Amino acid sequence: MERSIRLAVVLLLALAASAALAVSPDVIATHCNEIEVPLDAQHSSSRLGSCTDGGAENLLWYLDRISHPDAKLDGHYDRSNRGAGSVIYVMDTGVDQAHTEFGGPAGSRVLAGFDVAGTVRLGASNCRSANKALDPCYSDYTELVAASHGTSVASIIAGRNIGVAPDADIVSIRVMNEHGLATTRTYLDGLNAIIHHAWSPDAPQFHTAIVNISGWVLERISGMSSQGVVSYDAVEKKMRDMIDGVDANGSPDPNGKHFLFVVAANNIDGGCGRNGIVDRFPAILGPEIDGIITVGGITAQNETWIGGCRGAVEILAPAQQIFSATITANDHYRGRRPNLRSGTSFATPIIAGIAARVLSERPGMTPQELEAFITSTPSRTNDPDEKNANGKVAVVRSLPVAVPVATAASR
Repeated sequence: MERSIRLAVVLLLALAASAALAVSPDVIATHCNEIEVPLDAQHSSSRLGSCTDGGAENLLWYLDRISHPDAKLDGHYDRSNRGAGSVIYVMDTGVDQAHTEFGGPAGSRVLAGFDVAGTVRLGASNCRSANKALDPCYSDYTELVAASHGTSVASIIAGRNIGVAPDADIVSIRVMNEHGLATTRTYLDGLNAIIHHAWSPDAPQFHTAIVNISGWVLERISGMSSQGVVSYDAVEKKMRDMIDGVDANGSPDPNGKHFLFVVAANNIDGGCGRNGIVDRFPAILGPEIDGIITVGGITAQNETWIGGCRGAVEILAPAQQIFSATITANDHYRGRRPNLRSGTSFATPIIAGIAARVLSERPGMTPQELEAFITSTPSRTNDPDEKNANGKVAVVRSLPVAVPVATAASR
C-alpha cells in the first residue's frame, strides 16, 4: 500500500512537471500559422498567426533546429536565455525600428541607426526617409528585397516572436543601398560608426559586442568616382583592431571595446567564384582570423544548403526558407508568397543570435573565446563535407566552466 502511494505521488509530480514544461514561457512552439496579406495582384506579405503544439506547419523550424544537439525537430525552442544585455550591430540595408518584432518594455530595441551608404549612388532609390538606417524605404517592388534585407536579418537575430535572442539590442549600420550595393568605403565608415556608438554615452555598456555582416563588398562600383576608395587591407586592419579591442578613437587598446564578426559565406548566384568557392570579402577572412566566423547553410532536412558558397565555411546554420520580418508594414513578414527567404544571409543572424545568448551568460568573453565555443560542435548534417565546416551545425547551449580558446595553429 505504502509503495503504491509513493508511486502515485511520483506519477503526479511527473505529470505536474510535464504540464509546467508545456506552459513554460521559456519554451515556445515553432509550429505557426501564417496569414497572407495581398499587396497587389502580384505581391503579398504575411502576418504571423498563432503558434501551437503541432497542427500548423513548422514555420520557425530554424529555431527548432538549433535547439537540439541530435538534430531532431520537436516543434519547440527553448528561450530560457533570451540574450538580454547583448548588443548586435547589423551592417546591412537598414532596420525598421518601428517593426513590432523589435518592441520591448522600454520601446524599440533598435537603439540607434547610422546611414553611411550615401556614397553608393549606383542602385540607390529615390524613396525618401529621414534616416534610412531606422526607416528603410523602397520606390517599387524591385527594390523591396534588398531594402528589407536588414530588417529580415535583425528579426532573425532578436525578433520578439521569431528571433534567436529576443531580448538583445540592435544597432543599425546602413552600409548597403536599396539594391544591396556597398563598397569598402561604406564598410570602413560603418565600422567607424560602430566604434563611435559603442563609446557614446547612450550606448549600453559592454565588453564584447557582435557585428553581423550578411553581405559582401567591392572596392569600387562601376559608374562611381574613384575618390574616397579604400583598400581591402584597410578594412581588414580595422576589423582586426576591433576584435582585439579599440578605444574611443578607434586605436588599438586591449582594454577597450571588443567585437565578434559573424559573416555570411555568400551564395553561388553571384556571391562566390565560378567553382562555388568562397572568394568574397570579408567572408574569406574567417578561417585565418580568430574573431571572424564565416557561416554556411543547411536545410530543414539537415543537409547542406546547395545554394551556399563552399571552402572557407566554419559553421553551418539554417539557410533555406526562413520566415522573417519585412518593411511593407510594421507587422509584416516575408512568407510563402512570394517566397520565404533563403541564403547564408539568413544563416548568419542565427549565429549572431547564438553569440548574443552566450554573451548574456558570459559578458566578459572575448571574440576569440566566443568563436571557439560556437564552432566547437560535432558534425550533425546528413552529408558532412570538409568544404562546409565538416557538417558542424551550431546549437544553443550553456557554457562549461572553462571555455577553450582556439589558436590559428590549432585550427
